[in-house]
Amino acid sequence: MENFKIQKEDLLTIDQRRKKVIAINQIIMMKGMTNYTCFYLKNGKQRITAHTLKYYEPLLDGKGFLRVHRGFIVNQTCILKHDSDTSSLFLVDGHEVEISRRRRRQFVGSF
Repeated sequence: MENFKIQKEDLLTIDQRRKKVIAINQIIMMKGMTNYTCFYLKNGKQRITAHTLKYYEPLLDGKGFLRVHRGFIVNQTCILKHDSDTSSLFLVDGHEVEISRRRRRQFVGSF
């Protein structure tokens, strides 16, 4: 079995029976895809894992991440702009994420 040094700022993911450590500060956003989660990283890479966003949400609680939509969790430090007219967030990698109607008040209070 492989040994991993995991820091408090790291997240252990398993994809295709391989374990990988992702530094939390390298995550731009996470996109839910049914029973999978796609991590969008600052180095431009993507990692897909066989866990839902619901699995990762408590692991990232208090680390600067917001659940802005049923299908997205974003890193607050990677938000460039908030468009209040369309309720969209523009992220550092060029992605645009819509904030759901029910989470708008929560987002305004924490951003």
